[in-house]
Amino acid sequence: MESMEEQNPNQSVSSLELDTRVFAGLSYLSILFVVPWVAKREDKFVMFHVRQGVTLFLAEVVVMVILWLVDAFLTSVFSFGALTLMQWLSKLAWLGFAGISGVGVYFAVKGVEKQLPILHLFSRNLKI
Repeated sequence: MESMEEQNPNQSVSSLELDTRVFAGLSYLSILFVVPWVAKREDKFVMFHVRQGVTLFLAEVVVMVILWLVDAFLTSVFSFGALTLMQWLSKLAWLGFAGISGVGVYFAVKGVEKQLPILHLFSRNLKI
């Protein structure tokens, strides 16, 4: 009987070790992208997901800073009413980022190098 690597050369769930897939999945959980970045730096599959995780984290930070600045501006100008709008926008942003993270974790644990929408445009050029 052939080994798993010989049966399926296209890295799928059966050919990747569990720890590799778990480390790849950690890449999408906010700042935890640092753990697989340090622990599995030589693994191309993990580093693919780390690049996307870093891009996702940076996008989260940028969007939250922009929302905070808009909130500060609107609060200083109008002093009321903007709070509710900004709370909804912040929650919507976090929900979107949580959904993207969930999709990334799903594909990483499944053993698939799936490019996430929009983020792959930035992550493929990221040199880490």
